[in-house]
Amino acid sequence: MTEKQVEDMFIRYDVRALPVVDDNNDVIGLVTYKEVAAAKQRLWNKEQKRIRQEVAATEKAKKRGIKEGGKNNSDEKKNERKLGSALKGWMKQHVQTVEAGLTMAEVEAYLLENDVGSIPVVADGTNQLVGMVTRTDLLRQHRYYPSLHYHNPGFSDSIAARKPIIELRKKLKKFDLEE
Repeated sequence: MTEKQVEDMFIRYDVRALPVVDDNNDVIGLVTYKEVAAAKQRLWNKEQKRIRQEVAATEKAKKRGIKEGGKNNSDEKKNERKLGSALKGWMKQHVQTVEAGLTMAEVEAYLLENDVGSIPVVADGTNQLVGMVTRTDLLRQHRYYPSLHYHNPGFSDSIAARKPIIELRKKLKKFDLEE
């Protein structure tokens, strides 16, 4: 995938981080909107540098009185560059994961202690992706359930055990009032 394809996924699913998995659904990395923006900026900088070099070379050639040729080859290279770079080149490759058996309180503590915005959730004892937990998820948790405290058994359930509640919340979300 290229940064353009990943950016399209960010927009389509309204997320800022996506896990990268292999054919076995094992987590191998994480790509965030920040990496996509940085990759786009690097690509733009390279393109601007190439344009400046071409202009300088053209001006030199004009001073020497040499006609410029081979414009088609330059256009082909330009089109190749616009396709973007591969995902593996700019994703975070060594990401921490949390197991699905952890409580939301433990995951929240991990996110805050490590100043991480999101973290992939894997099945207990494996590296198989189950889902993602983000700071936004935690903020929504506190918004929709303001009276829910850590000593509440409902909040201390494991992430995997909370799946029915999460699915119900998704179904009920269409009835939420806009503020």
